Amino acid sequence: RVLSCGLKDFCAHGGAEAAGTAGDKRVPKIASVVGILGHLASRHAGSIKQELLRMFHESLGSPREHHKATVPFLLQLALMSPALLAAVSPELVDSLKPPVLNQLHQHFSSVPRDELEGVVGVVVHLLCHTSTGALRTLRFLLATAAP
Repeated sequence: RVLSCGLKDFCAHGGAEAAGTAGDKRVPKIASVVGILGHLASRHAGSIKQELLRMFHESLGSPREHHKATVPFLLQLALMSPALLAAVSPELVDSLKPPVLNQLHQHFSSVPRDELEGVVGVVVHLLCHTSTGALRTLRFLLATAAP
């Protein structure tokens, strides 16, 4: 419920367009979402991780408007919470098989270039600040870039 409410608020405040700017003030509830998830993580880390991954995969196959904002929303959460990033990144990298990469490509094919560059900038920033699973991520990037 917390993630769903946060995503709805993110969409309502134009968060998908602001995804390239860390800490944008137009998304007022996202800090509360991060705080609540941080508090819940001590007892429900597995459920939170499972729900974050479910949201990611569900959003790729859906044309619904709020699903288009899910990936930028999840990126913003990861920017604001290194703990969420560390919890999800190993499983996320493992799930990025060719069909999922194709879905990501299709998902972002209609995004304007400046917004896409912002999203790519956020992804690069997160990759540079990921210590958990860094070797796995590097191997994935090398294997994907030069199979």
